[in-house]
Amino acid sequence: MNLTLRQLRAFVAVADTGSFTEASRQLHLTQSALSVLVREMERELGVRLFDRSTRRVSLTEAGAELLPAVRRMLTDLAGAVASVSELRDKRRGVLRLAAPQLMACTLLPRLVADWRGRFPDVEVRLADTPPEHLLATLHEGEAELAIGPDRGPGSDGETGDQALERYVLLEDRHWLVCPADHPLRKRKRVRWNELGPWPFIAPTRDFVRRVLPELQGEGDAVARAILSPPAMEVSYMTTAMGLVAAGLGVTACPTYSESLVRAHGLHMVALEAPAFYREVSIYRLANRAMSPAAESFVDNAMDYVRRHPSRGARVSQT
Repeated sequence: MNLTLRQLRAFVAVADTGSFTEASRQLHLTQSALSVLVREMERELGVRLFDRSTRRVSLTEAGAELLPAVRRMLTDLAGAVASVSELRDKRRGVLRLAAPQLMACTLLPRLVADWRGRFPDVEVRLADTPPEHLLATLHEGEAELAIGPDRGPGSDGETGDQALERYVLLEDRHWLVCPADHPLRKRKRVRWNELGPWPFIAPTRDFVRRVLPELQGEGDAVARAILSPPAMEVSYMTTAMGLVAAGLGVTACPTYSESLVRAHGLHMVALEAPAFYREVSIYRLANRAMSPAAESFVDNAMDYVRRHPSRGARVSQT
């Protein structure tokens, strides 16, 4: 059986008005076109739906039996279309995000607040997760978008059956973090190989692994010695900042953590030779269509970092 939506609407309109003339006017059809739709529906069903006379049109027993079901069907369809329209227009829905703890309390709140200013009715669910598990939240269905620094090949969650697509938000440089009364406090920039007198606190477990390949020049032997091994190695940037605030050494942080650095009463100085940059991206599963909310969040986030450039960070032009 192959009934069309136009046939069902024609049937209900004739049943409601009791007139082909009035029904055709409501549906903006010619009377002959409306009659064709009703006859096709009757032929498809194998029964007459209306008794026709020169004065009136009335439902047959079969037509009266069918009418409530068709009404429900059209009502349900209209509700489903309205619901999809609300999702499309971001008047409802859920946006599921994941980010490492540091980003979840620094950059991401600004991105979410800017986006929610445009779409306040969409619910946002944020999973602040360990960096090494960030991309696994996509494969496990916990998040639709994951926002975080590039973790390089071999990280947990990057080697799944489902390919990832990423959008580079910016290239964020690393800065020296030191106490406000530190001898390097007033410097505009500091070279890595000048950090020898002060214990270095690696802010994450993979920090040294990522930085050492950047220190390959002849003058970098001192810097490699500082980092291999570091004085201390911790799992979270907040821990490293607490240790620096206690006078136990210096550390390095990305630009987007500046608000947290200030909250600890610490100071940031540009690190050079080399200037170490790391891409910050939005990740998603490539084989799944993005929800309207997620698609608009990506566009808004890319626009936000262009409108609010961070010092030292390079914004992606893609």
